[in-house]
Formats: sequence, structure tokens, C-alpha cells
Amino acid sequence: MVTMQTIHCPHCGKLALRQRYGSVSHTQCPHCDYVLTMCDRTGRVLEAYTPEITHVGQYGANLTCTIERTRALC
Repeated sequence: MVTMQTIHCPHCGKLALRQRYGSVSHTQCPHCDYVLTMCDRTGRVLEAYTPEITHVGQYGANLTCTIERTRALC
């Protein structure tokens, strides 16, 4: 059984879609290309992607992070 839910994207805050397939959740945002697929049972991330994030730290240095696609078993 597939359950669909509209949520706010954790990355950009706009509306995103979360789909649940048994114990696997897939969240995708069409606005910023955020994707997260994880196992609800174990909490393991099966696939993740978000566009580049730039953060200015306390010392004024730019820290640029990119979350690469990751795969693991649920």
C-alpha cells in the first residue's frame, strides 16, 4: 500500500511530496531537487541528494557542503 502526504521541504520550506511504501519513505521536492529515501524501521538512509548548501560559520569562512547520493540496505 502506498501512502502519499504533502509536507514542507526540510531544505527550502516549499511543498514537497512524501510517499511511503511499506517501511520505506521517499521525500522529493520539485522546487529545490531535494530527495531523501529512508527505511522507517531502521532509520537508514537509502538515497539522499540536495543541492549545494553554503553556510557562513562563526569565523566568516564559507563552508560548502554537498550531500552525495548514498545507498545502503534497509
